[in-house]
Amino acid sequence: TLSNTPSNQMFPHAVGNYWIYKYNDGYTIGDQYIYVDIVCTWTLPDGQHSTIWTTTLQDPTNNKYLIDSSFVVVDDQKAVFYAAPCRICDPPMFDEKRRYIFPLQVGKIWFFDKFFGDTTKVLNENSLTVPAGTFDNTFQLSKTVAYYGNSYINDSIWLTTKIGMTKYYQKELSLGPVPGNGIWKVASYNLK
Repeated sequence: TLSNTPSNQMFPHAVGNYWIYKYNDGYTIGDQYIYVDIVCTWTLPDGQHSTIWTTTLQDPTNNKYLIDSSFVVVDDQKAVFYAAPCRICDPPMFDEKRRYIFPLQVGKIWFFDKFFGDTTKVLNENSLTVPAGTFDNTFQLSKTVAYYGNSYINDSIWLTTKIGMTKYYQKELSLGPVPGNGIWKVASYNLK
């Protein structure tokens, strides 16, 4: 069964929402977790209303490191994740990191021409089992960016209706490995 789910149901984006992922980077021994928290709202320079999502890594010794933050704009047609603003630009511009076009449908493909070969594809819709449980209506997507030299993105993303990202395989290089590379599986979440 193919679903047609608007992004505001795919990406719950209320301040206070959070997801905790069991994280395996492939080489660290011991339990690691990734925390994604929606911490506040923000208005972008172009007037769009966004929420700020922080991503924190907790290592096996319980040290926590902020590894990313995104300014996320969600409406019924798309969800767009922006990087932090350019502080030396006038006006400060936000670089787009990731875009999802809705409704999700298996076989759908979209491109973003800012980077070389930035392509997102909806590969399939199945059930998915992760530490937080088994979820139906989960879409698997791929995002690829083939940069030249020592930079590329080859990610797999699993999105579940009304929950958000339930699994993530990050495989990125930007002159070296990117923090967060490895497999994320949702272990718990709290949505308003």
